[in-house]
Amino acid sequence: MMLDLKSEERFLDLYAHLLVYVNDRFSVIEDVESVDDISDRNTGELLPLRERLYEDNTEAIIETFVDENPADLSEDDLETVAGWTDYEFGEFVVVRHLSDYAVFLDWDDPPRAFGVKAVRMSFSDLWPEARLPVFVSNVALLPFEEQIVTDGWLAIQRVVAGRNLSTDIDDSYEEAKHRFGIIETLPASDESEKSDAEQLRYYMKNKRNRERYAEEIADLKNKSNELERIYHQEMGKARARSLGRELRKTDLTEAYFAIYDDRIIASGISEQQVREILADILPDGKATHPYIYHYDP
Repeated sequence: MMLDLKSEERFLDLYAHLLVYVNDRFSVIEDVESVDDISDRNTGELLPLRERLYEDNTEAIIETFVDENPADLSEDDLETVAGWTDYEFGEFVVVRHLSDYAVFLDWDDPPRAFGVKAVRMSFSDLWPEARLPVFVSNVALLPFEEQIVTDGWLAIQRVVAGRNLSTDIDDSYEEAKHRFGIIETLPASDESEKSDAEQLRYYMKNKRNRERYAEEIADLKNKSNELERIYHQEMGKARARSLGRELRKTDLTEAYFAIYDDRIIASGISEQQVREILADILPDGKATHPYIYHYDP
């Protein structure tokens, strides 16, 4: 979840050069004239300098730094700093710790989820899994070596996520993953175009989605026979979960059940037997619509 030591040192050195340049232009802090001066001060002392960087004309400041190259950086280093014009700045919710990064959720519309690496201290040490979600503001996300990092400054918002808020966050996270995936580098690519089938499966994924996107589901399932089949298959899967629990209270042995429009319309001792029944009782083109649930106690 963190940069390796070599990458950490490189990032901190480049960022310090940029901050020195900002101070040289805007005279934010006295006696900061070199990278060593940056290293000798704590993050709290340097906060006004960092705030000035993101206060106004951030892209222009970075571009001018790259053009002038006051630190005599290499072409590779200049290219890395130039990429910081693709930064993201604002408020996020830290929603997950994954093996490679923490997930920072921007839950504006449309929501986006960023996979972010820490530079100095692991996010899981800062915020154990049990504390998530954590609301943070004044966060700068920067592309670095084909990854996304923070510059180390952020403010923690004292927000307690109750049940309803946690549900909204989870919904936004799932929508972000569906629409964009977890964004692992900047600039973020545009939303990938989803087929009607992919959209319908996402809308049908769980009860909350089915309620939230009821109108979209109704429109999609009537567009084609295949989409109608997907609709019935997904509804059948949802019904099968509760059906399994109900059947375990009986003395039934192994069996197969066809679920259609939330109802069991056929059953048998094999899937083939059930499918033959469906072919006889359903209109042409509908025999594959029901979901076949295999009950095996």
